[in-house]
Amino acid sequence: LTPNRSLKSIKMADAAGSGVPSRPRQSAPVWQQNSEAPNCNKCKSPFSLFVRRHHCRYCGKIFCEECSAKTCAIPQFEITKPARVCDDCFVTIKRTNFDFNIDI
Repeated sequence: LTPNRSLKSIKMADAAGSGVPSRPRQSAPVWQQNSEAPNCNKCKSPFSLFVRRHHCRYCGKIFCEECSAKTCAIPQFEITKPARVCDDCFVTIKRTNFDFNIDI
């Protein structure tokens, strides 16, 4: 680690720079407040009566339905039933669970 990069910054950065954890999270995130997200965190669509907010159960950020339409179990949080996750976290969870041979 260099003095300018903390362990937290390394864990939170992935190759694409999306800010989605590249390593498995150990605990459920604190959810982003609705007031902090006037737009979807991925596609930037403004929320309205017809474009609703949805929290990703893995990263805690707020997304529109289209950007958080996937569901999967999250073994790290002991969530065995499919839960809503954003597109980036879906890839992270599937990659992590494949790498460690966790059947979900």
